[in-house]
Amino acid sequence: MATFHAVSPQKTYADRFFILAALWGLLLSIFHAWPMIDVRLSEYFFSGPLCLGSPTTISCGSFHLGMDRPIIALRWFLYALPYVAVCLIVASLVLARASRRFRNQFPIQRLWLSLGSLVLGTGLITNLILKAHSGRPRPSQTDLFGGSLQFMPAGSFHGACQSNCSFISGEASGAGWLVCILILLPPRYRAWIAPPVMLASLATLFFRVAVGAHYTSDVILGWLFSIVIFTGLLALEEHFAAR
Repeated sequence: MATFHAVSPQKTYADRFFILAALWGLLLSIFHAWPMIDVRLSEYFFSGPLCLGSPTTISCGSFHLGMDRPIIALRWFLYALPYVAVCLIVASLVLARASRRFRNQFPIQRLWLSLGSLVLGTGLITNLILKAHSGRPRPSQTDLFGGSLQFMPAGSFHGACQSNCSFISGEASGAGWLVCILILLPPRYRAWIAPPVMLASLATLFFRVAVGAHYTSDVILGWLFSIVIFTGLLALEEHFAAR
């Protein structure tokens, strides 16, 4: 008697996009509903008590890692990595345009898609819209951590920050984009390039919180946001390729 095995359909990029987008929304809801998660995690890197009381009597700590020279140098290195990746992608596109052999070896459409996701996700939505209009002060700007502005939960959009605000992290968004472009690499290279890229990407998130530049919600949501945007563009590519 024949036995039939049910085969579960493979998830499409559209499926992954909706799952990741739902996860992003869920995490935002959690951080907004329980804002003390952000405060407590930032407090862990704050050397001293929180800055409570009258401005003339405050005696509190600081984000001491933000003044450490090796940490500053490492942060600049991590900050530069997405720009290095952009230069490599642009160089690959130039080579592909000049040589048919290179053109046949490179996933040209995916290279353009990766640049598009960076411009759309990190450039336009994160830096020009959210960071410009969210109003959320960075930890070091809030009165809890030595600043003058009131703490605001993630996603509130009612803070007093005027520009380049904390929600969401642009550097974390760039770090998330680095993880996305790993799928552009051939599998034989991806196996040994992926671990250091993942480490550098996650280290970027860690240091943004450790030096008081962002809250944990800012970096997690910024990192995941790039992955959501990249997956969304892959879903569009998949949709039009199937037509």
